[in-house]
Amino acid sequence: MTAEDETRIDQNVIDAIGALGNRTRLEILLALATAKRDQQEQWLTLSFTDLYDAVDIDSTSRFSYHLDQLVGPFIAETSDGYRLTYGGDKIVRTVLSGVYESAHSFDAVELDGVCVFCEEPSLVAAVDKERFVVQCRSCESTLLTDLFSRSQTRNRSPLEIVDSVSHRIWSTSRLVRGGVCPECHGPVDTVADTYHHDEDADPLYALEHTCLECWFTVSIPLEVSAAFHPAAIGFFWEHGISLLDTPLWEFFEFVVTETITTDVTSVDPLAASFELTLDGETMHLQMDDSFAVTVD
Repeated sequence: MTAEDETRIDQNVIDAIGALGNRTRLEILLALATAKRDQQEQWLTLSFTDLYDAVDIDSTSRFSYHLDQLVGPFIAETSDGYRLTYGGDKIVRTVLSGVYESAHSFDAVELDGVCVFCEEPSLVAAVDKERFVVQCRSCESTLLTDLFSRSQTRNRSPLEIVDSVSHRIWSTSRLVRGGVCPECHGPVDTVADTYHHDEDADPLYALEHTCLECWFTVSIPLEVSAAFHPAAIGFFWEHGISLLDTPLWEFFEFVVTETITTDVTSVDPLAASFELTLDGETMHLQMDDSFAVTVD
C-alpha cells in the first residue's frame, strides 16, 4: 500500500465507517429518508422530537448519543433540526438497494448477435463469479464482463435483467466519455488499449477509463466511441437503426459484418479512422489522441 493510499484511511474514515455499525443509527438515517420521501421535500429537516418519535428507542439519552455519532458525515444539524447529508443519503440508498450483497443468479439467456471472435450466433448471458457475462458457446470466449448489483436482479426476470444491463452499459459509456466516473462521479483517466484474443487474428482496440478517485475501471470498444458521435447516431437512425436501443453484444455484429471498420495507425498517441457503411452509403470519422471523434 502506498503512502497516498494510507492517507485515504485516516481516523475520520475509520470513525465514519464505525458509526454505521449500529441498528439504531441506521434506523435514524432511514427515518429521515422515509420522511423526505413521504413529504416529498428535498431538504427535509426533522426536529429532535420528531426524529426520536420515528425511531424505535425508549431512551432520549441513548437516542441522543447515537444521533451525535452520525452528525457530521451523515447528518447535518441545522437551526431547523436534522437532515441527511449527501453521504447519509448514499448510505440509505446502499442499505435499501443491498449493493453490498452478492447479486442473485439467473438462468442463462440466449442473446441475439454474433461472436466478435468466431462470428457464430451463439451468445448467451449468464452469471460467472458474481459478474454479468456475455459468452460465446461456440468458441467459449467471454465478450463482456460487468459488475452488477443485487438490486439490479431483484424483482426482475432473467430477460429483464439482461435488458437493464444493456441500457446501463450505454449510460456508463456516456459518462466515461465525458470524463465522469459512473460510480463516484470523480474524474476519469482514459488510455487506448490493444487486446489480442488470438495470435493469428487482428487486434481489437478499446478505450480504458479509470477513475482517479475510486479506481473504477471500464473498457469500451473503440468502435463504440465512433458510433456514438451525434452524426453517426443520426446516420444509423436514417437507416432504421436506433443505437441506444441496440445492446453492446448486438453492436458487435456491426464490427463482424464490417458495417463499422477501424484503422488504427498508432495507439500511443492514438490515431484512428472509422468507416460506417449502411445501404451503400458511407460515413468517415477520425479519432485523435484527445479521444475526440470528428466527422471526416
